[in-house]
Amino acid sequence: MYRIAYILSAYRDAPHLVRLIEALDFNADFYVHIDLKADMRPFKELLKDRVTFVPRHWVSWGGWEQVEYQKELLAAVLRSGVNYDRVVCLSGQDYPLWSNEHLHCFFQEHKDTEFIMGMNLTRSSNAYQQGKIVNYHLFRDLKWRNLWWKNKFIVASRNLLKVLPVKKRAVVALDGKEADVYFGSDYWALTLPCARYVYEKLCTEKEMVRYFKTSFVPSELCIQTLVFNSPFAKQALLYEGEYPGLSGLTPLHYIVYGREIKTMTLEDLPVLQQSGKLFCRKVVSGLSDGLVEAIEKLRTTKI
Repeated sequence: MYRIAYILSAYRDAPHLVRLIEALDFNADFYVHIDLKADMRPFKELLKDRVTFVPRHWVSWGGWEQVEYQKELLAAVLRSGVNYDRVVCLSGQDYPLWSNEHLHCFFQEHKDTEFIMGMNLTRSSNAYQQGKIVNYHLFRDLKWRNLWWKNKFIVASRNLLKVLPVKKRAVVALDGKEADVYFGSDYWALTLPCARYVYEKLCTEKEMVRYFKTSFVPSELCIQTLVFNSPFAKQALLYEGEYPGLSGLTPLHYIVYGREIKTMTLEDLPVLQQSGKLFCRKVVSGLSDGLVEAIEKLRTTKI
């Protein structure tokens, strides 16, 4: 029977994470990372033994620790010994738009497709996007709770490094050779063999790790670069053309990016229905309750 491993990250809104897991609980197992800065108690109290919690990391947006917790989640999936058909990476503020039967059928019909999108930054003419890898981006993993001071410090260091003649090349060392760098969304769905390949490379490619630790949002670069320089690249979703915005590089989610990610409400239901996407983000307890109720009615009446 087709089985999915959902790997999830969360740092707030434990009630919604429970609601998300209940919605997806069909021939599936759940592996969860909770940010070390967050209070773990509500997550443990509400979820109990329904999920596998992985070792926690102090996560800062745009820092290397985002890749480290993805590595923890992949390790837990592989250690389980379960022969999953698909590993699906979600955030704790997602919600499914399709019924579980429809989701499983979709993945079965595309059993060899690696649902991860990648745009080649090495060969891109977009200087701003290429700056994510050629410029040095430091200090994002500092364990400062005062985000105002931390952001000021990061921005100051980034602006200083931009004007200095110290740059990285737009290629990364992989398998002892130069490899192109690819960029895409944090959220993807890989076959188990591809997920295993990614995990093993994260454990062994030390030069690649050093390169991405000083790049901008390595969680949007590292796994994409591994997949698109692998035997699995032919089954992945290569994007060619001008940069479409991050939402255009997110294959399975409907997301509206701005200064921050838009919170979905009942007003967004028509566009979500027309999107053709499997999931949406972000969904928040109290603000999105009407939307979730409406989605559930549709999910239970459609296969």
